[in-house]
Amino acid sequence: MGQTVTDAQRDMAFNILTTSMAILRDDQPFDPAHTIFGRILAARPERGVVGVMEYSFVNPVLPETQIILYVVPDPAAPSADRTKVKQVVTAITVRFNPLLTDISRSTLEDLLRVDIGYWIDGQGNRWPGNDLGTAPPQVRLHGYRYRASNLPTSRFPVNVEFAFGDPDPKNPAPDEPKTPVLMDVLLNRDYSALKPRRHGQNPS
Repeated sequence: MGQTVTDAQRDMAFNILTTSMAILRDDQPFDPAHTIFGRILAARPERGVVGVMEYSFVNPVLPETQIILYVVPDPAAPSADRTKVKQVVTAITVRFNPLLTDISRSTLEDLLRVDIGYWIDGQGNRWPGNDLGTAPPQVRLHGYRYRASNLPTSRFPVNVEFAFGDPDPKNPAPDEPKTPVLMDVLLNRDYSALKPRRHGQNPS
């Protein structure tokens, strides 16, 4: 039997996601010591890369949910000395536990304000559709990708990915979900428009 999701947990999930989008798309300031994400669980520097840090948080309302932010020296900054460049958040991953029931894909599309009908990959290539299907089918993990809408407040393009768990048609148990459950949301600020090897970086 899955865990029961409370209204307070759903509300917190929405707040976490809208704050994440505001940080990445609108360049809202991020202070790891004062954020709705919760208390800092860990701050891990990436080995061999100057100024790159991975933050993980524990949220009091969703204590088992993984909230991970990736912070790097601003890729668009002109300075060759990356130690003197301001830090920016480039990616946020939220892996929900408990899995969130009664949150539809259309609700998330409206909440985060994404474009429908296409998505953009990490190299800036445009692909039709949003439904990536299930992979692998037996796990029933269903992925969807989007591009965040360009709004008057937007400062950066953001790529969006949802991961849902589809219901099991072979499990008729009354306590099993009958609709998809939200598992993960991945948000990435898109810097693909920057020229390769800019500031001494290797192309991805």
